[in-house]
Parts: sequence; C-alpha cells; structure tokens
Amino acid sequence: MTQTINDGTGFVDQVIAAPIHFVQDKANVLSNLINTYKQNENLKKQLTDLTAEKNKLASAESENKELKTALKLQETLTDYDRVSSNVITRNPASWDDTLVIDSGSKDGLQINMPVMANGGIIGRISQVNKSTAKVSLLTSTKGIENKIPVYLGSKTSPSYGILSSYDSTQNAYVVTQVTTTTKFTKGSQVFTSGLGGGVGSVRDLLVGTVIGEKDSNDGLDRQIYIKPASNLYDIRFVFVVKQLIGGN
Repeated sequence: MTQTINDGTGFVDQVIAAPIHFVQDKANVLSNLINTYKQNENLKKQLTDLTAEKNKLASAESENKELKTALKLQETLTDYDRVSSNVITRNPASWDDTLVIDSGSKDGLQINMPVMANGGIIGRISQVNKSTAKVSLLTSTKGIENKIPVYLGSKTSPSYGILSSYDSTQNAYVVTQVTTTTKFTKGSQVFTSGLGGGVGSVRDLLVGTVIGEKDSNDGLDRQIYIKPASNLYDIRFVFVVKQLIGGN
C-alpha cells in the first residue's frame, strides 16, 4: 500500500512539475536570448567606438602630416610677404575648381595673388571678401583663369613658358609657348617667373617637375608636362603670397 501511494504521489508530482519545468526552461532560454542581445549591442557599441577612434586617429595623423608639410613650406617662404590661412570650404561638386579660405581683404589679399600648399603653388585668388577669399585651383576643369608665366631649367640660362592648363589624364600641368628648343630632363624643376607685372607676378615659387613633353595638336608649339609639387587632393592649410620682400 505504501509503495502504491508513493508511486501515485510521485506520478502526481511529475504531472504537476512538468509544466513548471517547461516554463522554467523557456524562461532560461528567453533570459539567455536577452543576455545575448545585450552582449551583441554592447559589442556593436564598442565596435562603433573603436571605428570612431580609428577615424579620429587617422584624421589627426593626416592633419599632423600636413602641418609638418606646411611648416616646411613656410620655412622656404621666408623671403616672401605671405598670409597663412585655413581652408574652410571645398565643395565636392567643384573639388578640382575652387576652395574658400578664412582670409580676405582685411588681411591684404587681392585678386590674382598666388596660393601655395603642400610644397607648391596650387592656384590664385579669384574673389576677395572681407574675411574670406575664393581660390581658383590650377586643376580646374574650367581652365586656368589667368595663365601663369614660368621658367624651366637653370636660373642662369632659363627657358620661359606659360602654365596654361591641367591634364587630368596625366595628372600634370601643361606648359606651352616655351621660348627655347631645349630638351628638359625629367625631374627638372619649374618655377614661376614673375613676368607679366601686376598683382600676383611673384617669381621663384615652385610649380613642379618635368615628367615629359610632346608637340601640340597644331604642331606649332611644344607641351611640357609638369608633375605638381603639391598634393592637390588633400588641402587644409595654404599660404597666400603677396610679394617677394624687396621686390616681386
């Protein structure tokens, strides 16, 4: 009898306990899912934070590198009256054409003044406001608004020409109207000549280096291809050159 009662009681306990165990199991599964979800969200946040920190570090490293380049350029411009500026606007739609800097007429800027960045000349001032100015870049798809007189070869025996356009397929400036038939070796430096007179006629500003040449389409004029001295894509700091101290 006792065994029968115990067996019956055990069966009843199993019947009663079964739904409880089922609910407990489901509750454990749900709890595990919630914990997993929270862990995933936490990992996602950590990944986002790490990505943001990585981007900040990359940006800081890039800015530091350009600051060093700007400092080096500044050391080469000690003979020039210049204004240092920050790039405040560069529209993606006109990336190769213009940018805006945070200096203007209050700083003595005038139209046609040459602009240097990343080691070489990048353009000229094309519009001046009180505290800002627009720079027309030499890479402009609309063409160079004001051609730049340059010289190639040595200072003692230079060949003169005009920086007249930019060839995006070659990533190079194009110099035409060269005054001599001299063959220029690759790597020869090219500088502004300061000829032409007026605002912006400043000599000895580095333009770039010769990478090649060919006859023009009409067969009347040579085209000298010049690799820009500056990084034209990433421009954050510039120097506007007013004039050569003691002359042009």
